[in-house]
Amino acid sequence: MGKINWARVFLCGLVTGFVWSLLSAVALYFFGQAFLQAVQPGMQGGGVKLFLFFTNLAGGIFGIWLYAVLRPHSGPGPKTAVWAGIAWWFIVSLQSSKWVALGFVPIPAAMGLLLPTLPAIILATLAGAWFYREAVEKTN
Repeated sequence: MGKINWARVFLCGLVTGFVWSLLSAVALYFFGQAFLQAVQPGMQGGGVKLFLFFTNLAGGIFGIWLYAVLRPHSGPGPKTAVWAGIAWWFIVSLQSSKWVALGFVPIPAAMGLLLPTLPAIILATLAGAWFYREAVEKTN
């Protein structure tokens, strides 16, 4: 198997992050009203929304990096992308649980998004993984 294609990790990660941004917005609209009400006071400025968008892009890069790392062990394809998405979702969920533990977001508000974000993040990872190809090793 080839080496990690860092240019593809970055570009496919941006695709993944963009798809994740769209799908997470849909999940927030349909399942996250309580969550949005809990965090609304801190979301007044456009700078916060821009920051969140860029963190979604960074998360997408992370998700595709996970996929690239898993490929040599699990093989390329949707199954590996699903596992990378599940791992990424797990990390995102742990991060979100800190807001609950600190008292910024009520448990029911966070729980309402926990399950809907799993298929969204898996679909986003599948979208980026579709375009990923490993670097070709040069032979002399």
